[in-house]
Amino acid sequence: MSSLKYSVVVMRLSKTYTVAKYIILSSRNWIYAVLAFTLMFPILWLTLLKIVGNPQYMSYFVVGTVVNTSFLIPFLGTSQDLAYLRRGSAVYTLLFSNGAGHWDIALGYITQLITLNLPSIASLLILSVLVIGVSYGVVQILATIATAVFISLSSALLGYALAMGIKNYRIVNQLAQIIPWPLLLLAPVYYPITILPPALRYVSLALPTTYMALAINGSLSLNQVELIKGLLGLLVYSSASILIARYAVIRGEVNG
Repeated sequence: MSSLKYSVVVMRLSKTYTVAKYIILSSRNWIYAVLAFTLMFPILWLTLLKIVGNPQYMSYFVVGTVVNTSFLIPFLGTSQDLAYLRRGSAVYTLLFSNGAGHWDIALGYITQLITLNLPSIASLLILSVLVIGVSYGVVQILATIATAVFISLSSALLGYALAMGIKNYRIVNQLAQIIPWPLLLLAPVYYPITILPPALRYVSLALPTTYMALAINGSLSLNQVELIKGLLGLLVYSSASILIARYAVIRGEVNG
């Protein structure tokens, strides 16, 4: 029984790797442009915040920019791309007909997306030391990169749930551009939760970005309590996303 489970895991990992490799190779012409853009925008944003922002919130600006990069790109990419691949492209059918399951395709896409986003996150943390003037040690940077990878995974799963939950990929594209705004503005991402009105503090506790900011702040400050709270909150959202996506996939198989 254990050898059978091992074989299934190895087979799934192999399919995930194949899908990820296929997507990277098929989009290699614009990968470097995407990498440059995903790094250029956060650095320009950090520079702007340093110029016009409140100096006492500089550490929060770093947290917010890392959360923005770790959350926005995986969420937008996964929701919009997989919705289009699933409903409006022959690529999904090609992968599916060659033996890749729904979750193999999803995990393959998410894997390549996180892999491409990782250099931007690492570079952002290193350059923030120069731009903002904050000081982070090697342990803090490595812990934050690991946390950012988990945030990217959680964000991609949220995007996958949206992509699979709505049949019209054009609606998914529109919603994917609207949803991040309240998640980033109403949550204490770029500022401490104490400056929010009391009513909005309770609202922010229901937002996944609040726990992303907690996790990043915990890793940068090496605060284990904040880090664990943030990761546990993200685990809840990731589990809910998996259940929603699983239901949507089964519903699609039954109803077409």
